[in-house]
Amino acid sequence: MENDSFLLGHIEDLINKTINSNSITSTFFLSLSQQSLILKEFSSLMKKYGNKIDLILDGGNKEENDRKILFIKPANINNEELNNYIFNTISLLYVEPKNKKYSNKLTHRDFLGSLMNLGIKREVIGDIFLNSQNENEGIIYCLSSLKEEILNNLTKIKHTDVIIKEINLNNPPFKMNFEYISIYVSSLRLDNVIKEVFNLSRETSKEIITKENVFINGVNKISPSYMLKKDDRVSIKGKGKFIFLDETIINKKGRYHTKIKKYS
Repeated sequence: MENDSFLLGHIEDLINKTINSNSITSTFFLSLSQQSLILKEFSSLMKKYGNKIDLILDGGNKEENDRKILFIKPANINNEELNNYIFNTISLLYVEPKNKKYSNKLTHRDFLGSLMNLGIKREVIGDIFLNSQNENEGIIYCLSSLKEEILNNLTKIKHTDVIIKEINLNNPPFKMNFEYISIYVSSLRLDNVIKEVFNLSRETSKEIITKENVFINGVNKISPSYMLKKDDRVSIKGKGKFIFLDETIINKKGRYHTKIKKYS
């Protein structure tokens, strides 16, 4: 709760700075739980400041990012200026092995661990995506203020020597891999769908939800009985994420046949 109060206080300070200076301000990269807190307070913030500011969450790629920055824009500043600000705030770095023949298969944890070993804080790093077709290369979203430190010092990930370079934020070399899957469930409850998507027991599915590990459209959900709606984006800590496409048909046995877009 103390951290929540600190974050909300920090955001109100940024909002006041934005209004007083008539300039865009922004936070660090926010986790899903931090974004959830902000979204819960969104209505009260907009009621208090709404005619003066716009609040935008963006991680460099709105479609795919989980970790995002809150950008606070004066209402009289246009979106083109906002986009330029975002482009100058977030950098995209591409990492590949120096020698692909002798490189190891790398994981998200390997990338993140190597960055942490440099003394870099998690809050300045956004999402890290690995190429599903070649898992020894990846991309890192980061604050532009830290990119030179990463470019100059990230020379090895796990046991693999790497080359790292900055690339255009708007042109990532690959996207997250996904597959369309069909599932049969007795209802569209959140625990039912998670159980089938990740091949879990009902009890495990419920436990994941009640332990605050599930986020829907950025908002933390702790009710296993939540009924999923079309295009809900579901992110689960340690498991992955999917989009509930709905397109549901009820078969003769009363079970729902529905479709999911699952990211890997």
